Amino acid sequence: MTATTASTLPPDELAESLFQPQHQPLLRAILDNAAEGLAVSDATGRLLYINDMARKLLGLGLVDSAPDTWSERYGVFYPDTRTRCPSERLPIYRALQGEDSAEEDLFMRNASLPEGQHVHSIARPVRDSQGKLLGATLSIRDTQGQRLAEADQRRTELRFKLLVESAQEGLWSVDDNNRTTYVNRYFAEMLGYTVEEMMEKTLFDIIRPEDIALMQQYVEDRRQGKSAVLDDFRLRRKDGTLIWTLVSTGPLHDDEGKYIGAMAMITDITQRREAEEQVRQLNAQLERRIAERTAQLEFSNRELEAFAYSVAHDLRAPLRSISNFTLALSEDCADKLDATGLDYLQRIRASSQRMAELIDGILSLSRVNRTEFVEADVNLSAIARSISEQLQRWQPERSVRFQLQDGLVDRGDSQLLRLVLENLMGNAWKFTRERPVAEIEFGTLPETGTGRVYFVRDNGAGFDMEYQKKLFGVFQRLHTQQEFEGNGVGLATVQRIIRRHGGRVWGEGKVGQGAVFFFTIHESTVNPPLPRPSGSN
Repeated sequence: MTATTASTLPPDELAESLFQPQHQPLLRAILDNAAEGLAVSDATGRLLYINDMARKLLGLGLVDSAPDTWSERYGVFYPDTRTRCPSERLPIYRALQGEDSAEEDLFMRNASLPEGQHVHSIARPVRDSQGKLLGATLSIRDTQGQRLAEADQRRTELRFKLLVESAQEGLWSVDDNNRTTYVNRYFAEMLGYTVEEMMEKTLFDIIRPEDIALMQQYVEDRRQGKSAVLDDFRLRRKDGTLIWTLVSTGPLHDDEGKYIGAMAMITDITQRREAEEQVRQLNAQLERRIAERTAQLEFSNRELEAFAYSVAHDLRAPLRSISNFTLALSEDCADKLDATGLDYLQRIRASSQRMAELIDGILSLSRVNRTEFVEADVNLSAIARSISEQLQRWQPERSVRFQLQDGLVDRGDSQLLRLVLENLMGNAWKFTRERPVAEIEFGTLPETGTGRVYFVRDNGAGFDMEYQKKLFGVFQRLHTQQEFEGNGVGLATVQRIIRRHGGRVWGEGKVGQGAVFFFTIHESTVNPPLPRPSGSN
């Protein structure tokens, strides 16, 4: 029979003819070209043929053994790789018993397959046209890769499950009808439910009624493919209490891009909110205490200033009496006093005058904070020029070169800022009197984005920077009264005025090489160290 003739026979006749000895070559050709492992047995269980793929998967080729020894000869186990599969459970054995479609997942391990091989086996009986059993065919498919992939997938799923279940974050997914499809134990316990109870909940079962409209908008955003982070969102626990949460949520889609629900990660931030509330309360208490202490301090300062003003004011009358009586004694009783007595009177009078100057300084310093602050545009260049002219008229015999920058206008109290320049330029005038040609300069440093910095520079006596911190103290003097007159209040007054204008004042100098004093107005932040003006020491 040719292959063409065989192909026109009915299936039963074809099967019957294939089992005839003369057609063995044709049967072998068909089996050898199969992609799966294939084997043929006659009705007695004698294996007629096994193709190359079957030999590879079974580890052995044709064996001359009875069907009830096949399991042991081929090393056949169940998929657990430990339990022997009885020969009578093998698909080909069952097919020879007349079972129409017998199949089984098996594991092969024998001398040729020491590592073992997972296979899927299917066997079917072959009958002639009268239904007589002629034999059976066996199909064997390699499932090792599939089994390994499935094992990897199970391990991955297990790791994911362990990760999700051990996470200290709530995980929750819902379908497109907002019904719960997954919830981890942590989130269930966060809300006081069991996982089984949460699986019966919908999205709207655990939010406040007043948040339903907002949540509906969030759901619609998820349908549109938008993710979101909901901070300070409240959820309702099983017992009715509310917790504050941080929710990070995003949409879920199937393979075709269709929306199938949403996944959310939920963090309980109730403790953080409580801590923030405690901090807010503590800050409020602190601010209240600061305000109270500030008010107390301002009251105490006003009381001290009033006391100092009162004392200073009341001391002027007795000092005037002392000064006047010592003058009268020196004039009216000069012939009755010797030289020592007249010297004593002179010293008493000088001391009373010195005390009067100190009292005037205290009163001047006190008036700085008591004076009403009137802010306006102040032309500092014009004030500096007026002071320089006044100083020159006072001692016209002195040779002094003034360098005054034009166009310096700023916001402040004109009377107080005039007092600042009078003190700073007056000091420069005083401490340069030993110079043949005195130099006094008023201007600003080049602006660097940190705000305007004013300065008054001179080429006078200067000072030791070791004593810089004493510059602005009340009655603190770096020179003796014999060297330079003064009451030690001028720079303290300057500092108070500049502070009322929201600025800073500081000085630099070198003994015998002059001094420079800097100040700022309306300074919002503390600026970095600034460059010194040209020609300063």
